[in-house]
Amino acid sequence: MKMTLVLFWLCSGFFYFTFASYRLRHFSIGDESKKWEESLDECKEDASSFVTVYDDEDAMFVWNYTKHIDSSRWLGLHRNILITKNTWSNGNPLMVNYSSVNVSDWTQECEAIDNDTRRGFNCSERNYFMCYKGNNYTLVENKKDWCQALQYCRKHFTDLVSISNETQNKEVIAKGNGTTFWIGLRHDNWEWVDKGCSSFRKIDNTYNNYEDENCTALRRDSKVPDILYQFGCYTGAHSFCSKGTVRIKVIGEKKTWEEAFDYCREHHTDLLWIRDRNDSYALDQWLNQSTVDGPFWIGLRQSRVFGFWIWTSESNNAVTWDNWKNGEAPQLPLSDHCAVINETDRTSDGGVWSDENCLVKHHFLCEEKIFFMN
Repeated sequence: MKMTLVLFWLCSGFFYFTFASYRLRHFSIGDESKKWEESLDECKEDASSFVTVYDDEDAMFVWNYTKHIDSSRWLGLHRNILITKNTWSNGNPLMVNYSSVNVSDWTQECEAIDNDTRRGFNCSERNYFMCYKGNNYTLVENKKDWCQALQYCRKHFTDLVSISNETQNKEVIAKGNGTTFWIGLRHDNWEWVDKGCSSFRKIDNTYNNYEDENCTALRRDSKVPDILYQFGCYTGAHSFCSKGTVRIKVIGEKKTWEEAFDYCREHHTDLLWIRDRNDSYALDQWLNQSTVDGPFWIGLRQSRVFGFWIWTSESNNAVTWDNWKNGEAPQLPLSDHCAVINETDRTSDGGVWSDENCLVKHHFLCEEKIFFMN
């Protein structure tokens, strides 16, 4: 992001502050083994829910974070017998089905139009997608997974496109220009209890799974990333809870600050910003289980003219809490103009920040806003 743009936002007073207790995901483990519903209630007492797993990095974290627990740990994926396998994202009923997609019990597939034909794809694949607003359809030629596409459509339009008749079907296909693009149909009869939009379905097939086992847990002997074990809801396991609305993504590829910024904007939401001590503690939890070494670029940059530091997130947040090395923000003219965090150099508030030449290549931290289904 160019500093002139940052300066404009700063001078225009365009700040955004949020006062939720936890922004970045924070995790906790219950002390006792309980049934699924009882453990979920235990999470809710702390304004949390069971953990949703989004990808292999999440799977590695939850296994490492809980491996000292001898018994199983509940996860948030459960089978909801009240929901259908075929659901339009905007809630419309499936009036006419032009699809031949037929999923098995554990399979989740999202539909795309491919060569003018509806096909099922793994929901974590990245495709173009089509949004709608009113009677207008817009093909977005930016590849995202299905959940990211849905989030984008709801932010900028109304929703991913749904199809209710042959006329609409032909119009959507024509708008697609022969590309492969997501539409708003998902096939699934399992859901994450916190409504997080996650396509993670990697099953531990070491043990027999039974039709009446409608909950999932993480076993002590699970093998990453296939950590989902189908479990009877009345069996005992420890609660494993999380709260927060933003995921941390550790990127194990070294880039300059600008390259890292562009990467995070393209693939996730932003370079990570650290709002407060709770964010710092949550980051500690995550990096303590990571195999990627710092220092890491974060989304903090200095004005070369005025010398102030500002978070270059979409919300353009001023620095209201900090953890600088030696307790003071680097000052012009001696400072470098980008910031890193290093977990090996720390205070009681977490890893310390320091200035760094923006052209040096480092690993970096992205953040991704969690999208919750209606």
